[in-house]
Amino acid sequence: MMRQKVMMAVVGLAIGFSMFGCSNNMKTENDLLKTENEELRMQYKEVTAALQAVDDDLARVHGDLRNAQDENQNLKTVLDTRPETINIFENINGVDVELRDKDLALTVASDLLFNSGSATLKKSAQGTLSNVATALNSTYPDQSIVIMGYTDTDKISKSKFKSNWHLAFDRAWSVRDYLVSKGVSKKRIAIESWGPTKPLATKAASRRVDIVVVDE
Repeated sequence: MMRQKVMMAVVGLAIGFSMFGCSNNMKTENDLLKTENEELRMQYKEVTAALQAVDDDLARVHGDLRNAQDENQNLKTVLDTRPETINIFENINGVDVELRDKDLALTVASDLLFNSGSATLKKSAQGTLSNVATALNSTYPDQSIVIMGYTDTDKISKSKFKSNWHLAFDRAWSVRDYLVSKGVSKKRIAIESWGPTKPLATKAASRRVDIVVVDE
């Protein structure tokens, strides 16, 4: 009988320890679940914030695009309302015309104006510049003009010029001198050399002179 009581006591203790162990395991699992839940909440907040930032960036991009479209439409309207101004230059051989903001930019390829490595105007280019001068005097008699010289990115090797900057400046100056000889006031002309800093899609296109009529 005593043996039976002892056995029952031992079994009872075993069951108690087992239940205690289960309780500890459940507490540990609950703690782990809580920790994991907190981590998931933090991740959710981070992902939500990131998505919001993306939405904000997208909204800004759309806003910038709308502004650019509006600006393009405004420029187109300006072009449409001044066809005689644009056409008078577009009809000149070798001259490309565009509006940059509100400034009128006339681009003439340097290969049309000069021989390679030279800043002396070709005789064949003088007709083009004479027409430009006539149009400037008749359409923009008082506005400031900036003449900008550009080159390609190849370094000077066979030329008297020390650098592309010097070549671009002298080419712009030659254009300036010719326009002045055709009646454009030198007081309203400024010269800028951009050298190789703004290349275009091809080397030939990069070699150019811009005659910019400043909107004032």
